[in-house]
Amino acid sequence: MGCCGPEYRKLVNKKEKRLNAKGRESLPPYIKILSLAILVGAIGLIIIL
Repeated sequence: MGCCGPEYRKLVNKKEKRLNAKGRESLPPYIKILSLAILVGAIGLIIIL
């Protein structure tokens, strides 16, 4: 079965519909808070130096 086979295309379409039904993926809140803390710390170091 090649990449353009009809059965493969049906499988890809099903997976695409499932992903779209889930909606937008989002990061957990603790990762957002941690990344914000790292960013603020980095900016603080740049200002101090």
